[in-house]
Amino acid sequence: MTAVSPSVPRWGHVSRTVSHYGTVASVLAIYPPDSTGAERRLAEANRFFTPLALGGGVVVWVGLCAVGVPPLLATLALTAVLLPVGFSLSRRARDIRQRTVTLAASRSGLHEESAQERSQQRRLDTIAEALQDAAYACRQGVISRQEFDRAWRAAYVHAGGNTSAVS
Repeated sequence: MTAVSPSVPRWGHVSRTVSHYGTVASVLAIYPPDSTGAERRLAEANRFFTPLALGGGVVVWVGLCAVGVPPLLATLALTAVLLPVGFSLSRRARDIRQRTVTLAASRSGLHEESAQERSQQRRLDTIAEALQDAAYACRQGVISRQEFDRAWRAAYVHAGGNTSAVS
């Protein structure tokens, strides 16, 4: 058995959200296999910036208002800090965001799924499971990093990634 390898790169992410009336939306994003670790970290930071900035901004705004800062001034100060950071992060992550392949599927509890909707969900789930299984196997030392990279490259291409950009 091979040693456990913690160095599996972040290949992308899967998110599922459930909203009103049983609507489930699934999104699979696959970063390009030729992207660097720094590019993938930028993409992750860009992905989390808006919800964290909004949530943290509200908390900081309430805190500022609680210590006597006028609400308008607190809003302007937060905007002056968060907007440039968001723009900079978005600009720096633009290249990898453009090369990231995204698949989406949704289904609703209000009506019967069509064959196309089932097919889209099955395709998304199959690719996501293949990547998650390969990452787990690589971390456990069952497959090598090169085998993981091949699985990642195949999933990226299968999902619609540009094969000429992937080495």
